[in-house]
Amino acid sequence: MGDLARVNTNVSALRAFQTLSNINDRITKSQERISTGKKVNRASDSPSDYFITRKLGAQIDATMRKNANIERGINFLQTNDSRLAQVATILIEMSDLANQANSLAVTSAEKQAIQQDITQLTQEIQNILQSGVSSHLYTGFTLGGLQNVSLTGNLTSNPLSTLTLDGTNVSVTGSLSEIEATISNIDNALTVVLQDEERLGSFIKRLGTTFELNSVEEVNLRASLSSIQDTDLAQEQMELTKLNILQQATLSMLAQANSSPQSILILFQ
Repeated sequence: MGDLARVNTNVSALRAFQTLSNINDRITKSQERISTGKKVNRASDSPSDYFITRKLGAQIDATMRKNANIERGINFLQTNDSRLAQVATILIEMSDLANQANSLAVTSAEKQAIQQDITQLTQEIQNILQSGVSSHLYTGFTLGGLQNVSLTGNLTSNPLSTLTLDGTNVSVTGSLSEIEATISNIDNALTVVLQDEERLGSFIKRLGTTFELNSVEEVNLRASLSSIQDTDLAQEQMELTKLNILQQATLSMLAQANSSPQSILILFQ
């Protein structure tokens, strides 16, 4: 009769219980994978996969931080670019005023009025350069992945002096030759500002390219992470359904294993 006659230790029931415990553990893990959407929730699930997913997660976070820094850098450069655009607009207006004064038909009083406008516009340029355009652009700084971004030679500590715009060389109240010199000075200053705008534009374009590359890298990293970490919900649901059926079958077998030794009682009748 084998194990059936040894009622002190119900081996069949113990085996059925052990199988049931294993099934219950697998059901718990399957439910966790479905609820979290992850196949790897802790190091014990798969040590190597856990290590890889944590490393990939760190790389994704670093890439996102790089792009956040690049966005700040682009905003910084665009702010300064808009300021230089304002300066360029004012210089164009000053050039137009100077050309207006460059005529024998313009009276002395009219030239004085034009000079007043030019003086005020010159002061506005000074204010914009001192309050809006960051001095970092002209001394060198680190921005995103760019090293030593600098616009050297222009708009330094004394912008108007470098742009040759001051009270002595921007004047339309003198002779026609002096007025022509003023027009030349304004046009030279406009060239300097436009060149700086060009440099800023190239920096912004370069940072935009770096941003796009980082975005593609982030997507690829996330795809790699997903292939290792994410749960296939359809497959996991089928596994859970199978385990639930096995659980019910094992419970039934455990109940039979517990009742089987009772059949030995017939020997004592």
